[in-house]
Amino acid sequence: MSNATQSRPWLEALLQVLAQRAGHSATQWPSARDWCWPTRRSETWRFTDLRCLTQLDPVRLHTRTASPRWPDASILLPSDPVSGKQLPARHVFLQLDGRGHWLSPQGELPTWPRGLVPLPTEEIIPGQVAQTVIPSGTLPLGAQLNGVTPSPALGLQVSGPDPIHLELAIQVEQAQAWLAPHLLLVLQPGAHLCLSWHVVATAQAAVMPMVEARLGLAAQLEEATTAWGYPGATFLGSSFMDQSPRSIYRRTTVTWGWGLSRDEPFVRQSQGQAETCLHGLAVARGQSLLDTHSTVTFDGPGGHLRQRHQALADDRGHSVFNGRVVVPQVAQQTDASQLSRNLLLSTSARIDTKPQLEIVADNVQCNHGATISCLQDDELFYLQSRGIGRDQASRLLQRGFCEEILQQLPKTALAWPSLQRLLEIPVPDQP
Repeated sequence: MSNATQSRPWLEALLQVLAQRAGHSATQWPSARDWCWPTRRSETWRFTDLRCLTQLDPVRLHTRTASPRWPDASILLPSDPVSGKQLPARHVFLQLDGRGHWLSPQGELPTWPRGLVPLPTEEIIPGQVAQTVIPSGTLPLGAQLNGVTPSPALGLQVSGPDPIHLELAIQVEQAQAWLAPHLLLVLQPGAHLCLSWHVVATAQAAVMPMVEARLGLAAQLEEATTAWGYPGATFLGSSFMDQSPRSIYRRTTVTWGWGLSRDEPFVRQSQGQAETCLHGLAVARGQSLLDTHSTVTFDGPGGHLRQRHQALADDRGHSVFNGRVVVPQVAQQTDASQLSRNLLLSTSARIDTKPQLEIVADNVQCNHGATISCLQDDELFYLQSRGIGRDQASRLLQRGFCEEILQQLPKTALAWPSLQRLLEIPVPDQP
């Protein structure tokens, strides 16, 4: 019996529950028969086991959340280097409550700074950017489930050259939570937004955020995500970025602890001449399955890509990376670099990595590479000869391996206690 056949009764029950919550009848709602449920026969799903997701009980699902433990405000807000006083903030801090609303840490409606304007509800249509970024493809599973889950979406228009900082936090502490936040961003030409996600799940639950963004001419979006999950929790993240010429998109993700995590960023440089930087770190311990599938498409000349994905696998952890870069004939003079670096710490752990270049253009500079290694005895011996115990020496080397990605995170992300406990070594302040 295939995975799809086994999962169909669960999907039918889930869709019935979601239809009832949305106030729709069964005939108005998608049926499980209409879904192309992923199976291991598919090349992009052959390493991904969805049992962690389907073990949730559709009847018991809820949207209750907990109040995140925000770091000290002196770390989150900028201060004058001379007086030490906090500067007028172009920062917005929001947390998701149990009703699907984004509120301030004080439980109030947000105050939007100049240059950040909420979009009318009727303009926030899930999938509108995704259809542009992958016009002939099927939406990933996380985006499909996000689209059928009733949940108020957040849409924002960003304008002005001065950077605006948007911090979003989600914390789940009760089992059977089902959260599907949707964020739509429209960056006007020259706009600059720094977006940070902090997601924590300490119980059996599913969190499925979807981000869609249009970057105007010379706009800049910096996105950072730290996602820490319970061994029985599921994280299905998807993002769709449509870049105009001279725009810059930088994305850094750090993921660990989840029973199942599948992160799927899709980026399209609509006319080329844009810059994309993707950095990812996956720390798979216990029996975690951490899966990253990215697609970057160049639809014009002169585009740039720098992608670096690093994974650390220990115990029975499993890390999967599939990075797809598409360079058609129209994308001449593309400059794309892709690297997958992996550290394997246990004979029971597993790493599957597949950097993938699909090049038709003949005037490009593209390269990719992948490495899998273990801790070196000479490095451990060197630290032990300096009086450092073997266990601490191992952790220091692991931390050094992760540091290149951790350094890409903003200071606000580094301040969260969950990230500081990632390798059980304090995270130093950035200069």
